[in-house]
Amino acid sequence: MDSDGNREPSLRRGSSLIARPRRDLGSILPITAWLPKYQRARLGSDLIAGLALSALLIPESLGYAGIAGVSPELGLYAALGAVVAYALTGGTSILVVGPASAVAALSASIVSEFRGDVDHTQLIVGLTIASGVLLVIAGLFRLGWIVNFISQPVLHAFVAALSISIIVGQLDGLVGIEVQGMSTISKLVDVLVQVGTWHLPTVAIGVGAVIVLIALERFLPRLPAAIVLVVIGIALATAADLGSQGIALVGEIPHGLPTLGAPDLGGTRWLELLGGAMALVVVGFSEGYAAASNVAATTGERIDADQELLASGAANLGAGLLGGIAVSGSLSKSAASQAAGARTQITNLVAGVIVVATLLFLGPMFEHLPEPILAAIVIVAVLRSADPRHLLRLWNVNRHDFAAGAVTFTLVLAWETVPALAVGVAISLAFLVRRASFPDVIELEVAQAGDSEVIPDPLTADRTDDDSPAWDEVGVIRFEGPLIYANAERLPMACRELLDRSPGISRVVLDAEMMSDLDSTGADTLAALDDDLNEQGVRLLLARVHHRALLQIRRSHLSTRFDDRLHDHISEAVAAASS
Repeated sequence: MDSDGNREPSLRRGSSLIARPRRDLGSILPITAWLPKYQRARLGSDLIAGLALSALLIPESLGYAGIAGVSPELGLYAALGAVVAYALTGGTSILVVGPASAVAALSASIVSEFRGDVDHTQLIVGLTIASGVLLVIAGLFRLGWIVNFISQPVLHAFVAALSISIIVGQLDGLVGIEVQGMSTISKLVDVLVQVGTWHLPTVAIGVGAVIVLIALERFLPRLPAAIVLVVIGIALATAADLGSQGIALVGEIPHGLPTLGAPDLGGTRWLELLGGAMALVVVGFSEGYAAASNVAATTGERIDADQELLASGAANLGAGLLGGIAVSGSLSKSAASQAAGARTQITNLVAGVIVVATLLFLGPMFEHLPEPILAAIVIVAVLRSADPRHLLRLWNVNRHDFAAGAVTFTLVLAWETVPALAVGVAISLAFLVRRASFPDVIELEVAQAGDSEVIPDPLTADRTDDDSPAWDEVGVIRFEGPLIYANAERLPMACRELLDRSPGISRVVLDAEMMSDLDSTGADTLAALDDDLNEQGVRLLLARVHHRALLQIRRSHLSTRFDDRLHDHISEAVAAASS
């Protein structure tokens, strides 16, 4: 009963509220489910949104190919393969998957580690295919839960540092110099040291393009600023013959559609690519899943992480088999597509058709695009994600998260991306293990009337002044975590401390509501604690045992030991102990 004398409700465990999604044709190929129900009234808005999306997708794809260190057309190949593959397999209605800054930069970093006689382009394409295969395998084995082990602070810090690295990497094209540095910091120093050799016409065009892009996005957000700048740049380069004035141009872009196939790398190279592909999977899927979750929050859709693994894998396979760079879900492109009126994946298919038209007919036009303008487009595209202030805010929230994020951020700028990410993930997992290894074990004291901190199952129930001496012989502790091998020793430590503080205690009630798991070590520890307390003349009772731990107790050797000492409420256990 509660403190007012009312009987406490009896509760029984119902079914799980989180069920594993079914696997059928409609889930593996969602287009088979939504396309037959497509409403023609949406076609107009999807067409317009597709046109607007292509105005952002095409120039960014060209620029991200440059980040990956390959020819511009590989960005268009990737965009074509990705939008078509995701339209067939994607679980969200308007997410845009295509070339992205983070995976492009990471791809270049991974391939740069290869030594000997290597073809950079073939390795980039092979890396894309390898990551696609790993993503599909992960999706088939339902490994979407793995993304939960990459802490958001580490991911945010990694993306912010990688975005800064991308910006620094574009400065050579923005100012017209050659940069020799390896790390981001060394590249920035190299750019600043060579300030006297900057090509002023290139600087004027590049800096002017950055200012124009920021202004257009600020004051005319619905205008496709990137494509407007591309058109202006091409027109200016053609009219003023900028190429003859020392301003670098994109150069020749092969005409026609790509051929389907994989690069001939040999078995050894494919195996060597797997390690880098795993890193690419971690970064690309984490960023893509975050974008998908953000989009789903605005559309009311439910996200299946396993299906998104399959879709992301299909997109990378499509991009790689067409000879393109790695891809991932893009929050900025998805937001632009949604703002333009996108309702379904028809928008992405329309953008794919325009990419095809570009490859067939519009390629020669982009050959005259000044590289400083392309660099400006990339810089502005990643400018928002380069903001490190989110990392700084972690200091006031959780120092461990801040430490993991700060180390990751620093290592990306001063070292290399893949090892930096590995160190950041390792640190965050170490902190996770530490939290699991040191749960709080606290003493619950008898609450006074009107106490605002009284726990939901009040210890004041059924207490009178007449039985105060018996209550003084009862100690109540709560173990705030699963009782497993990593932390089991903390329970007997806490009990010893409790008995040292209060030698008169003859009964100990363990509030096990938060003890959500019990492994064999935990079970043995519980039995050993019971034996130890018995030797001291102290009786152990369990209250509010979590349903999972209760099942494990009943299946183990503890069932007969504690059968008459399991109670649904703390007050009930205390009353039984004090009687």
